[in-house]
Amino acid sequence: MNGRSLPTLCALLALGTAPALAGGLPGRDALIQAFQTRPVGTVPVSKATGQVREYTLEVHRIRTEISPGVTVEQWAFGLPGQPATVPGPELRARVGDRVRITLVNTHTQPHTVHLHGITSLAQEMDGVPHTSAAILPGQSFTYEFVATEAGTHAYHCHMQTNLHLDMGMYGALIIEPAAGQAVPWTAEHTLILDEWDSRQTPDAVVHDPHPDLFLVNGRTFPLIPDVHVPQGQTDLLRVINLGADPHSLHLHGHSVLVIAKDGHDLPAPYQADTLPILPGERYDVLVKGRDGAFPFHDHNTTQNVNRGAYPGGQHLMVTGGPALKADGTPAPASAPTVHAHAAPTPPVLPGPAPAPAAPAAHAHPAPVPTEPPAGSAVIRISNFQYTPAELHVTAGQSVTWHNADPVIHHVVLSRNGQDEVHPLPAGGSFTVTLGSPGEVRYRCLPHPFMQGVVHVK
Repeated sequence: MNGRSLPTLCALLALGTAPALAGGLPGRDALIQAFQTRPVGTVPVSKATGQVREYTLEVHRIRTEISPGVTVEQWAFGLPGQPATVPGPELRARVGDRVRITLVNTHTQPHTVHLHGITSLAQEMDGVPHTSAAILPGQSFTYEFVATEAGTHAYHCHMQTNLHLDMGMYGALIIEPAAGQAVPWTAEHTLILDEWDSRQTPDAVVHDPHPDLFLVNGRTFPLIPDVHVPQGQTDLLRVINLGADPHSLHLHGHSVLVIAKDGHDLPAPYQADTLPILPGERYDVLVKGRDGAFPFHDHNTTQNVNRGAYPGGQHLMVTGGPALKADGTPAPASAPTVHAHAAPTPPVLPGPAPAPAAPAAHAHPAPVPTEPPAGSAVIRISNFQYTPAELHVTAGQSVTWHNADPVIHHVVLSRNGQDEVHPLPAGGSFTVTLGSPGEVRYRCLPHPFMQGVVHVK
């Protein structure tokens, strides 16, 4: 963002004096005139007034766990000597700098770098194969431009774009205001949205993806780190959609101030709690830290899943100060989750599921009477809780799960690197013998907040 009038405007908006500014904001005609008279076209690199910022990007084939239990092949950008990642490294420069990005194609496919949102570059630097050049395996090319406007931009491969973007070839490109120019935020957080088809292969003749994973910074929930905004502090979120689907991000417990779109300051920033963002768009929003932790997620609920299992997908937490109760007093510390990988990836159920018999109207399914084997430790399911949720047994001992709830639960045991599913009707039980020392974590498939662990000694 250019930052010329933004700090003052944001401060006035925060004080609730925005209506008084209405007469001072540029009108439609003034904006059109400014658009018509502004210089456009190639800015020769000799016109740079700042530093020379040089980056070298390599391309590597990597394998990454992007969702619990889901590891995929990716094509990733990386700096020399550093691990390649998806998204690629964040590249930054200041207004006035001469930026040089050298692509060294260390991959087996042709690639380019398109500088998404940069308008001061020459055609030969646009990274589109039929108007500039394709960089073949073993070749290199340096893209150059002068950074003329501050804002949130991106870079990505534009060769066979539908496949190469889907394989992870993208990153953030940030142009900061000129040195000494104040901004109205303390810290920044970049969030890049994407989708992934966990079944896709780059070797397919036709690339026809059907996404079943929805990513923020290359991961799904619960692998997405929290965004921490200290209570009372104002931070900037740079949100970039480099996927192929529209998203609608909703932040609980907050309103954000939308101050820029696609690298351009908005003449009239606006408050919102839901941010619709189309493929290729970038939004800059201010968020002020408060007490508690609140979800920031896609309100398209079909994208809050990991391969169909909720919760997952584009869901992260914005954390602030300690949580308070409704009466304003400190809330008790919440119990830690049992496992960081709580959100499930749907396991393969063993065999076809039997068709359930239709229960009588307003009746619960009849309990299935079972008795745990002698000497078995029992974990009771009641009121959507496991009791005990943490159990210690010795190797060779059996453990029985008994469902005292009036609804079916599907208990997923994670052991020996595999997930096994045990459908458990109301009143039903199942027993397993745990023969190997270690930890056996378990959860309910439709109710993933139900979690527990058995320690086998």
